[in-house]
Amino acid sequence: MDTVLLIHVGATWSLVGLIWFVQVVHYPLFASVGATEFAAYEARHTRRTAWVVAAFMPVEALTAGWLLADSP
Repeated sequence: MDTVLLIHVGATWSLVGLIWFVQVVHYPLFASVGATEFAAYEARHTRRTAWVVAAFMPVEALTAGWLLADSP
């Protein structure tokens, strides 16, 4: 269980870091994109961000389930 907890904490904090990065860096940049280009820019942003999130979110979800099932 200690290993699962460490993996869970690592995945969770990785996502926290990603969330802060997006909030502080990416979302403010949305204001720099013109109205005509915004839809395409936002779609690229979402598609590229999904790859990063997809690396950590399943690990976080699976380890959370494991920890809940194995809790005392």
